[in-house]
Amino acid sequence: MYLANATLDFTLGLVLLPVWVLAALAVRRLATRPDARRLRRGARIAAVLVVLALLLSAGRLYTFVQLATINWEFVQDRRAVTVLLLLLPGALATLVLSARRVFAAARRSGPDEPTELATPLVTFPPQLAAFGALGGFFEQFLPPHRSAWLNYAVYGLVLIAGGLLLAVRTRRRADRLTGRRAAPQRPRGRRVAVRLATTVVVVGVLATLVTTASQRSKFPDTFSMMKGTMDYGGGTTFAAGHEGHHAAGTSTGAEHASTHDHGPGKSAGAGTVSVDDLKGPEGTPDRRYTLTAREAKIKLASGRTVDAWTFNGQIPGPELRMKQGELVEITVVNRMKKTPVSVHWHGLDVPNGEDGVAGVTQDATRPGGTHTYRFRVKESGTFWYHSHQAASEQVHRGLFGPLVIDPAEPPARPADQDVTVTAHTWDTSKGAATALGTADALDRRTAKPGQKMRLRLVNSDDNTRVFTLTGTPYKVVSIDGMDINEPGELTGRRLVLAGAGRMDLEFTMPDTPVRLASEDAKDAGIAFSADGRGSVDPDFGGPEFDKTSYGKPAPAPFDENTEYDRTFDLVFDDWLGFYDGKFALRQTINGRVFPDAPMLMVKEGELIRVRFLNRGQEDHPMHLHGHHVMVLSRDGKPVTGSPIWQDTVLVRPGEEWEIAFKADNPGIWMDHCHNLLHATLGMVMHVAYENVTTPYHVGGKAGNRPD
Repeated sequence: MYLANATLDFTLGLVLLPVWVLAALAVRRLATRPDARRLRRGARIAAVLVVLALLLSAGRLYTFVQLATINWEFVQDRRAVTVLLLLLPGALATLVLSARRVFAAARRSGPDEPTELATPLVTFPPQLAAFGALGGFFEQFLPPHRSAWLNYAVYGLVLIAGGLLLAVRTRRRADRLTGRRAAPQRPRGRRVAVRLATTVVVVGVLATLVTTASQRSKFPDTFSMMKGTMDYGGGTTFAAGHEGHHAAGTSTGAEHASTHDHGPGKSAGAGTVSVDDLKGPEGTPDRRYTLTAREAKIKLASGRTVDAWTFNGQIPGPELRMKQGELVEITVVNRMKKTPVSVHWHGLDVPNGEDGVAGVTQDATRPGGTHTYRFRVKESGTFWYHSHQAASEQVHRGLFGPLVIDPAEPPARPADQDVTVTAHTWDTSKGAATALGTADALDRRTAKPGQKMRLRLVNSDDNTRVFTLTGTPYKVVSIDGMDINEPGELTGRRLVLAGAGRMDLEFTMPDTPVRLASEDAKDAGIAFSADGRGSVDPDFGGPEFDKTSYGKPAPAPFDENTEYDRTFDLVFDDWLGFYDGKFALRQTINGRVFPDAPMLMVKEGELIRVRFLNRGQEDHPMHLHGHHVMVLSRDGKPVTGSPIWQDTVLVRPGEEWEIAFKADNPGIWMDHCHNLLHATLGMVMHVAYENVTTPYHVGGKAGNRPD
């Protein structure tokens, strides 16, 4: 409902300007018609345009009311300004003052003299409406989520100033047409010169404004996340980024004890701590892995070729398998020709110094260099790893892979087939191809009836993906690597998986074929059958899987009624303008973009509550590094099923989610949209512990790009 109304509202905002301009011009020209016949014809055209403009304005008011009914925050600033303040006065004045005279002229019952329609009561209202419609046309240029009252005051003054200018011009024209004022006699050459000079001045001013906006949006060559200080509540300051991250939130001051597995002597409980001090523990690792980044040409199952960036010469990278509680050491070797890399362990609550974010927790590893990560795995489940240096490009081209952690105590009955399925869209020699792993065609596999099957779905793409499992009942046993309590059987559900999200399915293989498919690649997928040759058509017609009511309730450390130490409200939106020198649809958080987006300041041990509201028109899979969050509610309705722990929360257009987490892992942590294109357009913020610093810089000689 939100998305349909928002799309219609946006479309009406674009259409209303040309329609009102045409209506205003048609009404204005009535006073210069040379005879009654042409007056009637012109009045009929004007009447049609006025009716159309009024109907479209009524439609925009309707969508405004619909959106406001869902949530006032969807309309409180930009839409309230463009609809209530700018558009409505002119539209109402046209309906009350102008329409009657225009309709009368169109019905041959109006004035015989065209100049009688020159009165400002007829011509001024549609011009005011056209001026107001400018706001809707350029609504995406208006800054979102700033002070609503400031918006009303500024644009109210703009409307008054514009309206006064139009009123003066309309009155002077009416006086000239009715003979009350003599038309000024200016030589033609002078008129042309004045108009040309005015055009040059206007174009020059606009060009200066555009150039200035572009230059001001550019990032410095290098900057630190620690540059500047920002008060965040109780008088404590924290260093922030380029012109300062803006602190957000409220504090109740309660304290909670917490611990985390850092190296010896690396407590973050007192004094100032560098991210370099927040490293994994020492000791002999239980497992060692080496990931070597290099370019390679890889063939998909269809024969199409990918010019890929790989780990260990394969796409996706090798599956890293380990056991809960083990100490793991992973060495990344960069054999790329020109490209620095880093590796982030998505969904693992590693110490901050091992998080792998270039410019925040390390410098990117240059070609020919190495970097070693060490951490003890506390979780079990399905995760993944990927580059966090220029991630929007590097992940897309193949620098990622699955990571599976087996529980410390194996299940009573392990799966007979444990299959990791990484869904990704590749740029190939013959265009884009969606594949499960490297299978961009149907992958037929053998599974014996009665076998216990586990499918680990990983969405390594930016965009939301819809899966379906056809041919058998199944259970969703895990989301983002965290188990679901007492999952129930499902059939025919649409399984929506956020970009960077994971979902584990279990089922018992029947005698008939079973097929896993993705909605954006219905001819591909994996088909299991007894002889390895069967298949079944995928069914995408079922209802959407609702995780908030799935499974059974279980004890949780906090809920809707818990007293939280800090609460943060984060509103996602989009805003046309310049970003780092380029014109783009910026993806904003509380009206700001990285590096000026909100910095969420926390103290170790605090309980944090965060509310997400998406006022844009695209999905935002929000990923907090170093922590798992528990979902409290969606659209104001509390979770009624199993507790849901996630590291990537999908916030779709018009949705409101509340989540909570405990600040128990000190550091400076990225918190960003995992549609990595959105991250490059500004939807990046950080959760920062008050006493943690970083020596690393974005940009500079290291070339760090932490998107």
